[in-house]
Amino acid sequence: MTSYNFINLEDFVDMLLEERHRTFIVHSEPMSGKSKYAKRFAKKIEGKYLDLLEQFREDRNLKNSIDTFSIKELEILLVEEAKDTSLLIVDNIEFLLNTWGEDRYDLLFRLINEKWNSFYSSYEATLGIFLISNCKIMNMKLKTNKDKSRIFHLQELESL
Repeated sequence: MTSYNFINLEDFVDMLLEERHRTFIVHSEPMSGKSKYAKRFAKKIEGKYLDLLEQFREDRNLKNSIDTFSIKELEILLVEEAKDTSLLIVDNIEFLLNTWGEDRYDLLFRLINEKWNSFYSSYEATLGIFLISNCKIMNMKLKTNKDKSRIFHLQELESL
């Protein structure tokens, strides 16, 4: 019988507090419960859940700038949303990535892996990105200082 060691995401986020890069990615197939898990997780540890697609639907200024919304503007939006929370969970970011060029995932990964920690003077939130699985994400390497992956498939995580 095969035994699986599921990852406790809450413990992982606690461990990230000792890391320079306090970011992680959770991915899964469409309609797999990713958003439900993201909402529950944010609520469980009193973080903030941001449905980026819903944010763009509700905010007229964002809606009108969707075709020109840049990675820099995303950084500014996320920094603002991260204030007053220890954890920011961002869901449904794919629609925005699809408006950017071929290097869209490179831009996102640079934000996650290099830039997020440079914003610490204005906040101290850990950033979690929940998105749909694709080859680019599954081949990306984001590691902790202890050489543990910071990218997880939803099925690898313990239930909430």
